[in-house]
This record gives sequence, structure tokens and C-alpha cells, in this order.
Amino acid sequence: MRRVELLKYHDYISFIIDKLLERLWGLHRKAEDELTRKAIKHVIHILEEEKRNIWFSTVCKKVFNGCKVGITDLDKVVVVNGELKALIEYKFRREDFNRCVMMNAFQYITLRELSYKSGIPLYYIFEIGEYGDKWFRVVNPFTKYKIRKLGNGDSRDSYAVINLNDSILMDELEFKSWLRDILGD
Repeated sequence: MRRVELLKYHDYISFIIDKLLERLWGLHRKAEDELTRKAIKHVIHILEEEKRNIWFSTVCKKVFNGCKVGITDLDKVVVVNGELKALIEYKFRREDFNRCVMMNAFQYITLRELSYKSGIPLYYIFEIGEYGDKWFRVVNPFTKYKIRKLGNGDSRDSYAVINLNDSILMDELEFKSWLRDILGD
């Protein structure tokens, strides 16, 4: 379901999140070891943050009623030795791309602009599940792209489409080496 669709059902989604939180707090109270309690509390914090994110987006849509409002997030801001090194959008895909790489157009264009204006490099990193081990496809976000309306049902949206040749597929060892290279001094 697209995020904008979620906002239409803010109250119901908040209700479901609250029910999940009740169950998790119950498991937290019954947990017999500290590591389990910490893990459950971490998941609780993630759900609470998502509830706040949905609330914030809903409020922004109401406050700017009549305006086209877009809200996106950024997954990672990497700082090494006090220096901003990279903006990273980290995604997971069950399957690797066949001929092209597709990214949500609004988020892609917004993050490119943020990177350009701030001077901080942007990287789109896709963890690919189909190969079993950790494999990553890293996209050059400043390459030529086309906007296409793609998908069906809830996944129907505008996507920035990039040629597969403008990305690199790496195993975990290659990815770690690449990451060290781009984040190094």
C-alpha cells in the first residue's frame, strides 16, 4: 500500500499499531532474559516511531490543505569522524532487477535535490534477497533517468527508471570494500 493510502486510514492503522504494542508490552513483561526484553523494546520503539510518522504526515496534509504536499524520509546519514560523508537510501528487494532499476520518483527526485544542494553524496543501495547471501545493487543516482507510471493496484505509482548498467551488483565483501572507499578520508 502506498504511504498516501495509509494516511486515509490513519485512525485505523493507529488502532492496529496500539493493539500490536499492547501484545508486545505483554511479551516484554513475560520475557525471562534481558536480551529478549531489549529486542522486544526495540521493536516497540520502531512501531511507536511509525505511528508518529503517520500522524505527522497526516497533520502536514491537513495543515497544507489544498496544496500538493510530499513527505519523504532518508534512511541513513553517515558521519565519519565528525564529517558528513553520505546520504543513503537503503532498500530491500526480494528479486534483482532484470533490465532497469525503479525507484519511487518523488523520493528519488527529492533526495537528488537534497544531495545536490547540500553537496553530500547520495547513494541508493538495494539489498537483494534472491541470491541467498548478502548481495547489494548500488545505483548511481545522478545518471540519466525516465519517469514512468508503473505497477498495479496499491503499487501503482510514478517511478524513476534507470538503466541497469548505471548500477553495480556486489557481494557482501565487495560491498564492504566499496563502502570503506566512499566513506574513507
